[in-house]
Amino acid sequence: MANLTLPTTLATPKWLAGLPGAGSLPELLEQALNSPAHRERWKYTKPAPFVAATQRPMIDPDISGKTQSGVELNQSIDGPLEGFDLNQAPEAIARLCYADRVMTLDVSASTDEPVVINHTGNTRPVIIRVGVGVNLTLLENAKAIDDAQQSIWIDLAPNARVQHSRNTLDNAPSHWQYLSVRLQAGAQYQLNNHVAGCGSRRQDIHIIMDGRGAEATLVSAGKVDGKMALDQQVTLEHRQPRGQSKQTVHNIVANGGKCTFNGRIHIHEGAAGTDAQLSNKNLGMGEHATINTKPELEIYTDDVSCSHGATVGTISQDALFYLTSRGIDRTAAEALLSQGFLRQCIVGPLADQALTALVGGAREQS
Repeated sequence: MANLTLPTTLATPKWLAGLPGAGSLPELLEQALNSPAHRERWKYTKPAPFVAATQRPMIDPDISGKTQSGVELNQSIDGPLEGFDLNQAPEAIARLCYADRVMTLDVSASTDEPVVINHTGNTRPVIIRVGVGVNLTLLENAKAIDDAQQSIWIDLAPNARVQHSRNTLDNAPSHWQYLSVRLQAGAQYQLNNHVAGCGSRRQDIHIIMDGRGAEATLVSAGKVDGKMALDQQVTLEHRQPRGQSKQTVHNIVANGGKCTFNGRIHIHEGAAGTDAQLSNKNLGMGEHATINTKPELEIYTDDVSCSHGATVGTISQDALFYLTSRGIDRTAAEALLSQGFLRQCIVGPLADQALTALVGGAREQS
């Protein structure tokens, strides 16, 4: 892989000036882009086109529910958000610097209706700050017909609760999404992620358990068919004691599709009492499906409970025989089994739309 270079010289925004080393931010980003750890995260997808597109013109996403009491939308930010990580997400930091402005959503009271973010292309970064004890339902629809990038940072104050449902189902030549979530003490976050492959789709998810007793749940269902591609990179950091996290990711890959999943659990020194679980299951169908899966544990403390596992397989022949022996033809039986596999991970307020796109597609591809 050739060294990665930012497309144009960038300036450090005033509100990022407080980051360590921000005075040399362009140099730090170049170093982070080419660090061995970050290059490994791009092992199965060519990063150069995505890095080159970080400076493309951006438009506002459409946000509804912003007029509710306790919700304030601004076109600027009054200070840096905790949790920015130059080494984890140099491309996302570069987008913040290239953007002419960012959108900041402050939620200071629990909302009666969901806040809905609709992306219809290459959108400006969105920063969401959820106040102490606030309950928020966040719905996100990501549509991209042309090349697109979208990035969101979410900061949960102590005891805040966020249910986040995201559908990324449209086809596009290339599409990159970055999501960073930081949880303070007692905060709870659940992400229901539904995704289909496209020409080249990349999802980076970085969840930081930065407070004692924080809880995070990730449930994801994906389908990659017809020579499409999906690359999912998930990092879940436990920085404080007594945190709990659970990841369940199911993907169907068929007919020349390519799917990559890299799930990393990082437990820092002092994060005793952590309970972290990761399960990635992949079902190959049709011909020439490519599946790369790499669960990782990085643990620097004792007194933790962790498990990680990944499977790659095909439809159970025993289950298939059971259904066909009861009069169900083979094609219908394969469809039922593949649908059941994905349905386990299609949940939340956006599940109906995801079922149509993913489960319906699973029926057709069988």
